[in-house]
Amino acid sequence: MKKVLVTGGAGFIGFHLAQYLSEFSLDITLIDNFFRGENDKELLELNKKENVRFVKADLTNPEELALLNGCFDYIYHLAAINGTRNFYEKPFEVLRVNILTLINILNWINPNNCGKFLFTSSSETYAGTVNSFSEYKEFIPTKENIPLTINDVFNERNSYGGSKIAGELLTVNYCRTRKIPFSIIRYHNIYGPRMGFEHVIPEFSKRIYKRENPFKIFGGEDTRAFCYITDAVKATKLVMENNKCDSEIINIGNNREEIRIIDLAKKFLKLTKHDVAIDVEKAPKGSVSRRCPNIDKLEKSTTYKPEIDLDKGLQLTYNWYNSVFKARDI
Repeated sequence: MKKVLVTGGAGFIGFHLAQYLSEFSLDITLIDNFFRGENDKELLELNKKENVRFVKADLTNPEELALLNGCFDYIYHLAAINGTRNFYEKPFEVLRVNILTLINILNWINPNNCGKFLFTSSSETYAGTVNSFSEYKEFIPTKENIPLTINDVFNERNSYGGSKIAGELLTVNYCRTRKIPFSIIRYHNIYGPRMGFEHVIPEFSKRIYKRENPFKIFGGEDTRAFCYITDAVKATKLVMENNKCDSEIINIGNNREEIRIIDLAKKFLKLTKHDVAIDVEKAPKGSVSRRCPNIDKLEKSTTYKPEIDLDKGLQLTYNWYNSVFKARDI
């Protein structure tokens, strides 16, 4: 039975990835410090499975890596601080935690205790280029080979994208030097149940639940291509286990339904039968006006095809959040 490590295993994508992996004949270890992830009933249920073990540890402290015994065939590194609000309110902490946790896990692994390493990056790495260079606006859906830039070091939002660019450099250079197989994936607007409350779809869910009127949105003409969580984790496993993806950077997302934020709001309001006026305000500073991945490399290298369309994904997500809001009396 192959041994798997998922860092950030209590977080949004980490939890769903671990839940999906637990359905296979794999021995899974999750590690998290609950900075953002929750020790909720869903995680407790997952940890009851015979092939799942949970370790509480802070990867910014290299000594706590001693809690991980033995070798791992696959290491999925998802531990990071995410959430748009955190980018603006805690930019230094975003940089510190995201870079330090990666450095510590890389210093810990070697060819004897790691079969393959997968670093999870983000579409935020493209933001500086798309915002600054008009010629690259034509390259959306975005391929993995466009240059990555930080266009404004004073913009707090770049704390996250900058940490991921640094993470890609660290991963490539460390793993090539140590001859450790690796892949880098760039997630594009992954959404679904249990993703916290700091992203557009959970925020929409909360304000719909509270029957906000008028319904406020930011950057109505901006577009995004959203990918439901079950599609994202299936793609992640496919990339890890396919040697065609070794030493490659690969977008993970759903390019089928790029949508304006105002149309996303209208769709969501219609699905939830919340018929109100929409109040459109400016997009947050540094937010890109358009984001959609080119997933040709992913589809050519693996068997991946998106399965959950936006209508179904939004309904599943809202149903989950609605039950949470009721339970918490929000």
